Amino acid sequence: MPPAVDGGPSFDELKGKLDPIVARYPVRAGAMLPVLWVVQKARGWLSPRSIKEVAVYLEVPQAHVEGVVTFYTMFKPDPVGRHVVMVCKTLSCRLRGAQEVIDALKSKYDIDLGDTTADGKLTIESAECLGLCDMAPCMLVGEQRFGDLTPQSAVSALEGLR
Repeated sequence: MPPAVDGGPSFDELKGKLDPIVARYPVRAGAMLPVLWVVQKARGWLSPRSIKEVAVYLEVPQAHVEGVVTFYTMFKPDPVGRHVVMVCKTLSCRLRGAQEVIDALKSKYDIDLGDTTADGKLTIESAECLGLCDMAPCMLVGEQRFGDLTPQSAVSALEGLR
């Protein structure tokens, strides 16, 4: 896994995107989810520094921001690959072969769930529900949906990623 780099744009640079978001909320803390989303998208993950900066910016305790980041699986408190692959593991997907899809991806990329490939390209995770039950088994890569997967089609879908 590549070393964790706490980089990306400075928080001052991000304020141009964040200020209009916060302005839509009657209480600054109400904007926490979209603010965290913007910061994570810009920096790749939510480092301890990013969490502290968000807390100061939204005028809330740092522990509150940490609680939100660790509660929601969409927020990444640790470095992740350029592409985060989430494979649904709920009942409808499991009944249609999700475990075989997960096993094929783990084998192909020689990593366990939650790990990142050595080149920093992929992080493979399981998800409780992606809301794509009609496409079971399914996976989400960034914002792109893949469904009716087989182990082979899941591996093929990831081979084109850069």
